[in-house]
This record gives sequence, C-alpha cells and structure tokens, in this order.
Amino acid sequence: MILYSFKLAWRSVLSSPWLSVLTILGIAIGIAVPTTLLSIRHVFASNPIPEKSDRLFNVRVDNWDPNSQFFNIKPGDPPKHIAYRDMTGLLESEIPKYATGVGTAAIFLFPDAEGQRPFRSMVRLCHADFFAMFNAPFRYGSGWSADDDTDRARVVVLNAKTNQRLFGGRDSVGELIRLGENDYTVLGVLDEWRPTPQFYDVINNGLGEPRDVFVPFDLIRSEALGLQQTGDTDGWGGGSYDTREARLDNAEFNWIQFWVELELGDVAAYRDWVDAYALTQKELGRFPKPLNNRVTPLMEWMDVRDVLPPQINGVVVISLLFLVVASLNLLGLLLAKFLSRSAVLGVHRALGASRAEVFMQRLAECELIGVAGGVLGAGLAALALRAIDAKLPAAFVAENLLVVDGYALGIALLLALGTGLVSGIYPAWRACRVAPAIQLKVN
Repeated sequence: MILYSFKLAWRSVLSSPWLSVLTILGIAIGIAVPTTLLSIRHVFASNPIPEKSDRLFNVRVDNWDPNSQFFNIKPGDPPKHIAYRDMTGLLESEIPKYATGVGTAAIFLFPDAEGQRPFRSMVRLCHADFFAMFNAPFRYGSGWSADDDTDRARVVVLNAKTNQRLFGGRDSVGELIRLGENDYTVLGVLDEWRPTPQFYDVINNGLGEPRDVFVPFDLIRSEALGLQQTGDTDGWGGGSYDTREARLDNAEFNWIQFWVELELGDVAAYRDWVDAYALTQKELGRFPKPLNNRVTPLMEWMDVRDVLPPQINGVVVISLLFLVVASLNLLGLLLAKFLSRSAVLGVHRALGASRAEVFMQRLAECELIGVAGGVLGAGLAALALRAIDAKLPAAFVAENLLVVDGYALGIALLLALGTGLVSGIYPAWRACRVAPAIQLKVN
C-alpha cells in the first residue's frame, strides 16, 4: 500500500511539472542555507581529539593584580595564561601522566640549500610530553626526551611543511638546521597534522598551521640563542630584571598555556594539589586574590575561549527561519494544487479510497517533493562549502576542510523530510476532506 501511495504521488508530481520544479527549487534553497551553516558549525564545534579529550585539562592559577582584571577573559575567571615560574612549579607534580607548557617564539631559520632565503620561523615551545599527550603523528623519528628538556638540548621536531621546504620531504632525522646563529639536530618530523581547531593553542593559533619547528621549552631562557617570545601576553607588578632568566623566574608575566593529561580518578587529587601549590605561593607573598584555580577539561576550555563564536548559533537560527518561510510557501503551493484537483480526489473517494488513503497519497507526494528538494539542496550546499573553502586562506583553515560529509547529508535529509511533513500535513488533510458526492455532481 505504501509503494502504491508513492506511485500515485509520483504521477501527481509529473502531472504538473513546472509547479513541482518551482516547489523543489524553493525547498532546495531553503535547505542549502542551513545545511551549509550547520556543516561549518559542526567542523569548528567537533571534538578535535575524541579518543582522550576527557583526560586533557588546561590548568590556570590566579596570580593577577587584585586591582584589575586580566584582559579578554570572562568575569571571575583567572588569567588565560600562567607565568613561567608557575609552569615550573606545576611541572613538579607527579600526578599527571603527561604535562607540558605551550608557548610561542620566533627566530630566523637559515636553509642550507642554495637559492633559499632565510625566513622568520614560528617556534613551538613545549616539553617532551607534548607529542604523546596530544597524539602528534610522526612521519620520521620521534620527539625528544625529558632529559633533553632538563639539559636544554638543541634539538627540534619539524612539521611536515617545514621538512618539505628544507629537505624536500625526505627523512631528515639527524640533519642540522640553523636557527639564528646556532645549529639544532632534527630528531623527528611530524606527519600531516592540523587538528581543527588547534586545541592546545586556541588563544594564539586556533585555526592556523602548526608551528614550523618544535623545541624544548627551556631554550627560551637563553638570550644568546635568539629565540624571541611572542604571542598573547600581559604582566603586572614592579621590578627590574637584568637578564631574561631573572625575568622568567621572578616576574608576574603571563604568556604560557599549561596542559596535563590525567586519569579520571586523579582529577580531584590534582585539583587539590594545584590549590596546595597556590597556597604555598600565597605564603611567599604572591597570589593576592582568593584562590581561583581552574583545571578545565578540553571541551569546556574550548567553550571558555569561545572557539565557536556564540554569534554563529544566531546565524543558524536565522537560516532555519529562512527554511520556515520556504515551508510556508510550499504549503500554499501544495494547498492550491490539491484543491485544484478536487474532482480527481472526488473520483478516488467514490471508487472506494478512504480518507486515510487519500491523506497518505498526498502526504507521500509532499515527501517526494521534499526529498527531491533535499537532494538538490545538498548539492547547492556542497557548491557553497567548496566556494567558501576555496576563498579561505590556507593559513586559516586546512585545505578541503569544508565539505559535504555524512553529517551534512544527514542534516539535509532530515530537513527535507521535516519540510515535506510540516508543509504537507494541512494540504493533505484538506484534500482528504473533499466530499465525493459534491464533486461528482458538479462534474
């Protein structure tokens, strides 16, 4: 019976092709807009590391001036960064499985190949645990060891793009590269790796390419190496520091993001440990505010930093309202079409078709039109996403990031079925209420 209803519905669609095409186009446009926006939202709101996001935590302690608030944070939150001296203190905890600071520096890189000019390289300052904590994939070699952190070894890990630029993409493990006036040994080369967003640094580089080179964090302590700390920073308090090491060890200068990986059973104990650390700093005359420490899970941290801007939800709602308008137009067209065929419906009723059967036939027609509009809408959304992806610079998002995937197709199908159902119920109900006797008498 269902197949027969769809057969009759298909014949009805073909009986008025221009009206059907117009209706399908209206639905397609109405579905393409929210499908495009929901697909974009899905990309930037998705879990960037689902296999362990519940075990990754951003750590903040409040060392800030009691008479002011750190910039660009939500009211009541501690600073979005920590100071180097606090990173050093937090690294002393043995509770985390992994722990790392995340910072950024800049320095000129001097290629050995002829014809290549020096370029300003962006450097990721981190600790040995960084690569295992964030599941960074290696094409060649590996990261450095904890001893290399302690010894401030001049070693590097290259990202895939930098390795391609310097060594043509070959295995460069063991090669030397020159950063500033010093040589560094390549220990590893990352595979293509560009999580979206770049969750471990949503403050400075949430949507950019991975940094060119990764080096042990404490190399920043030596001014002679030429690494220049960069990125979002702020500080407070007085003091004059003759050397970089003195400034790092003593200044309230916040610029580092700090991450730990914790087993779920260790979270409470680690929060207590961080509070105890803050209390010891209070005893030293620091941390003038009441305790305000945060050990924030990864996905919550992304919400704290508004990785997905709240405005995008408003735009999605507006696009859905556009679909509602398309549905209302569809409702009017279908109602006019069905009522114009009252005589045919009357004959169907006179020949024994029940009201329920007529209702289902008309509703099946609405769903056919809705699905056709959904298929065309998905195609339009694919074109829109491809155009947006082509316009966005590679430094902003990875190539082919915005595409119609299973999620987008599912959204388009659900919107199509919903539009057909919502738009078709009232016209189908009016059609099944046609009195056969009146129509037969008139004709």
